[in-house]
Amino acid sequence: MDAATNKRRVPADADVAATEGGRTAPRPRGARPASRGGSSGSWFGAPLVYAVVTFFSLMIFVHVWQFSTSQMHPVLSTPFYNKTMVQFTTKFGTFTVDLYPEHAPKTVEAFKKLVESDFYTKDAGFYYNEPKFVLQGGGFLFDKESPVGNLPVEYSAPSTERMVVIARGHKSDSGATEFAIMLHDNEERNKPNEDGPGYTTFGRVVEGWHTIEFISKKMAPGFMAKEDRDYQIGFEKVEFVQRLTNDNNEARMRLEELTYVLETPHSVVIISEKECPEKKEVQKMLHKFRTTVRTKEIGFANHIPFELEAVEALTGRKSLPLVYIKGKYIGGLRELQKLQQTGTLRSMLEKSGTLAEDIVWSAINQHPLVLFSKSYCPYCKKTKETLAALGAKPVVFELDLRDDGAAIQAFLFRLTRQSTVPNLFIKSKSVGGNDNVQALQRSGELEERLKKVQAIN
Repeated sequence: MDAATNKRRVPADADVAATEGGRTAPRPRGARPASRGGSSGSWFGAPLVYAVVTFFSLMIFVHVWQFSTSQMHPVLSTPFYNKTMVQFTTKFGTFTVDLYPEHAPKTVEAFKKLVESDFYTKDAGFYYNEPKFVLQGGGFLFDKESPVGNLPVEYSAPSTERMVVIARGHKSDSGATEFAIMLHDNEERNKPNEDGPGYTTFGRVVEGWHTIEFISKKMAPGFMAKEDRDYQIGFEKVEFVQRLTNDNNEARMRLEELTYVLETPHSVVIISEKECPEKKEVQKMLHKFRTTVRTKEIGFANHIPFELEAVEALTGRKSLPLVYIKGKYIGGLRELQKLQQTGTLRSMLEKSGTLAEDIVWSAINQHPLVLFSKSYCPYCKKTKETLAALGAKPVVFELDLRDDGAAIQAFLFRLTRQSTVPNLFIKSKSVGGNDNVQALQRSGELEERLKKVQAIN
């Protein structure tokens, strides 16, 4: 107990030692009593404490505000429903036009009559292409007469991108059967002015925009000559179809945006929320196959409403992520894992063409001489004979014999701007088709280049 008492009295003993002889220990000049020093520290520390408290309070407020506003999505009060639209089929794919009778009633009525009478299914197609401006079609090259007569201008809706407009000459009432799809926003150019009443917008391309983009890239710019009319991009089928829509403009836009993503050619499409761990697992799994993936993240931006509603209406599913391969719904993470475990995922990706980019890059980077060909193509045969005569043995891809042939050819077009075969690569660089190969052969350059890359001795 004494030891404990002594231990507790240490501070008191220290005070006594400091005041021996009845005098206080000398204090340094300028020093203040301890109690005053403590008061001074509090006075200086208060602003810092207040600042820290204010900062963290502000951060908490911002976090709570962001969380609460992220949950404040507007409620869609109008239902999705099926509407009659018009679908065009070409050799490069389909596109669908939503008609606007509320903006151009006479034009829409006439257009429906043209579709019903099969006006566009014979001797009609795209014949005028102005990249990033318009793509125009109809029966002009075959001098087809209009069974509906000329149409008055019904200007109401602007000529923005994707809109379908009646083509006409200088006379305002000269429009009839020919139509133009806006590849860019032409609102200012097509609206009424002192020189004319503007142009009639009577519909919009809501599906198949990838088809329109590809056709515009494929066609040469300008008008096609009448003597070349057999080479126009013809309309193989034109028919009425039922497609989903909504009276709410924002909801219609979400349908259009999601449709464009789902229609991405030769790509795996993932629809997911932004912070979704399963999405990241799906991406990792597909990355191992080096496949082409497009991810659409939805539901996180308040200024883009009704995405989740559009997904449910378009796919019939609420749970995310959704995985599509070549436009076909596959499932989510679990379904993809099962496909991988059974060994069917890779073959599915190969057949779908989603590995086309990797196949092309791997081939042209690993081999000095690669030929993309088609087994029935006479020009391909001529190129093969020329290479064989020099003793060259290229790695050959017969695109017509492969499930992913169309995907490979589409990627070659994006890579080289050449859509036809043969397409010969020497040391990862395209030299072109048969005409280019024969020109190199005649000049002697072909043999030199093949020797340089050790494709021949």
